[in-house]
Formats: sequence, structure tokens, C-alpha cells
Amino acid sequence: MLMKWVERIFLMVTALAAVALTGCASISVGPVSQVEIDQMPQRVYVLPFSTVHGEFKVDREGAELEEFKSNLQKIMVTAISTDLTKRLVPASAAHQKHWTHPEKAWVIRGRFVRVNQGSRLLRGAIGFGLGGTKLETVVEVYDLSNLSPKPFLKFSTTGGSNAEPGAITGFATDPLTLVVEAVASGAGNVAHGVTEDTCRTAREITAELSDYMYGRGWISEDKWIKPKQLTKPISQ
Repeated sequence: MLMKWVERIFLMVTALAAVALTGCASISVGPVSQVEIDQMPQRVYVLPFSTVHGEFKVDREGAELEEFKSNLQKIMVTAISTDLTKRLVPASAAHQKHWTHPEKAWVIRGRFVRVNQGSRLLRGAIGFGLGGTKLETVVEVYDLSNLSPKPFLKFSTTGGSNAEPGAITGFATDPLTLVVEAVASGAGNVAHGVTEDTCRTAREITAELSDYMYGRGWISEDKWIKPKQLTKPISQ
């Protein structure tokens, strides 16, 4: 009798893991608006994403919440800069908010719309969307060659994690995740699942920029990264 129960439990855990592996985490790009510009940048600057008016469902308040937001900004800038540099064009954190001289460069600005850290225990033990994280952003890209005050590219990202990668899908081994987790460890006070969602968001931002570049013949097909397009509207 005991062995039969053990078998049932094993089969249940296996089924849960299989579901988690097929759809545990994803970030998609929402509606994209764009206008034509003349040339590919030689460099990209990344500004900290704004946290003003963002919805933060995390287990922190007051000073701890402000520290969480500040650390999340650092992690996002690091993730975007690292991924863009590795895959498309040199990128770095911006040390100024306004430019007075034209430059063959782009500036990425953004804001956090929704950050939900979820429950690591539920993600790891059960899955099926229970305890899932949620990260939504709005991203704007500006062209410094003409110092235009309006973005030439604007889009949203949304997604999250339903299964805890550390418990079900294994340990992180890719370079971007390792770099970002190192920054997260140094910054502290940022939920594990949100950190991973930040990595995925950075990849989709890189993909959207590569899609824009490829569509204008600025990069070869082997550098083109197809963005994951959102199939349903972002929740308001």
C-alpha cells in the first residue's frame, strides 16, 4: 500500500514538473509603435527605469520598498546593457538624463508598470501559475543623432514565472543570468523570481531593437532575434 502511494506521488510530481518545463516563464513584447530613422547607432545608453506610479506587490514597505526599487533599477540597467553589448551593439548605463550634442547613439528609457514578486514556495512546490511573478514595463528608444524629444520606437513588455527555476528547471548557467544574479546579490533585497524576469525582459528589449535594425537592413540575419509577440492585450 505504501509503495502505491509513493508511486502516485512520484507520478504527480513528474506531471507537475513537465507542465512547468513547457511553460514556466515567458516575457512578450506588446504593441509596438515606430517611425523611420536614418542610421544604426554606434552605442546605446540605458537610463534607470522609472518606478513612479508603478504597481509594486512585494513584501516590503517604506525604506525597504524604496531600496527594492533602486536595486531593481540597477539590475535592469545591467541586464539590458550586458545583453545588448553581447548581441548587438556596445551599451552602457547612462550617467546623464539630457544630451545637448548630437551623437550616433540611442537612449533607452523605460518605466516599471507592474512588479509582483509572487510566492517562491508556491512556484517551486506546485506551479500551474500559483505564486507566479509578474513584470510589466513600457520602453522608449530615442535617437541622439537628431536629439529628437520624441521616441522613434516604443513598446511594452509583459510576463512572468509560474515555476521556480531553482526547484524545477535547474540552476542558471547562461552568462546574462550569472551577471545579473551577481549584481542582485550585491544589491540585495530583490526577489529571486523578479531578477530572472528582468533577464528575460532585457532579452526581449534586445530582440525588439534587433528586429528594428534587421527590418532596415542594418544587421545580417544571423544577428536578428525575433521578439516574442504578445498574443493578448496587457492587463490594465
